[in-house]
Parts: sequence; C-alpha cells; structure tokens
Amino acid sequence: MVKQPILILTHNGWGLELLKSVQMIVGEISNVHEVALNAEDSLPEYLERVKTQIEQLEWQENLLILTDIKGGTPSNVALRLSKDYKVVAISGLCASMLLEAVMKQETGGFTRGIAQEIHKAVVDSCQLLELPIKQ
Repeated sequence: MVKQPILILTHNGWGLELLKSVQMIVGEISNVHEVALNAEDSLPEYLERVKTQIEQLEWQENLLILTDIKGGTPSNVALRLSKDYKVVAISGLCASMLLEAVMKQETGGFTRGIAQEIHKAVVDSCQLLELPIKQ
C-alpha cells in the first residue's frame, strides 16, 4: 500500500530535526514533508510556499498536516488551507505524534477518525514520570 503524505508546518524548521529523531526509532521514513516558517517570511510568502508543496503531493481522503503550536502561524495557515484543500490538521507536534502518524501512513488515507486516534495516542503518551516515594 502507498504511504500517504504527511505535511509538517513548524517554526524555524525544527520539524525536520524531529523527523530525524523519529527515524532513529523506526528507520527510514518516506513521504513526510516540512515547510518551515522562517523569521523573515511574511504570511503571504509562507502560505504560498505551503500551497506549492501541497500541489506536489497526492493523497487519499485528507492530507494530514501536523503543526507545532496551536494559534501560531503554521497552525493558522493549516486552518486557512482547509478552505481550499481536503486536510485534517493536528497541532502540538511532538515525537510521539509524528511517530504515530508515520505508523498510520499505510491505512489508505488520513480520515478524521485516524486523526483522532493520533491525537489520543499523543495525549496518552504524555505522562508525569515519578518514582514512588519510599516511606
């Protein structure tokens, strides 16, 4: 089955570094693309670069877009793009989110239900780590 594309939108390109970290866990990853928002980018410039990347991708169901910070420019651009493209976007990008998304690339398409599964996996992975206190 074809791996569905994942588009990562982050500030200053840290999504690419996150991708490298996840590759340490699962090995080679394909069909994951990042469009970094750089400090010198205007909103229209960034939006155009993201649109250019989207136009190069082929997907089933929805294009999965992962963004870093809810309310930040990359997330706002993802929301804006949902008017013109079939996308499902999730904010709060972290290693567990990217890992879960990569593991679901071969499901035949990113549906809203699969996006909810990715979101739940991320919430479940966020834990306060503590050793028991000896009495």
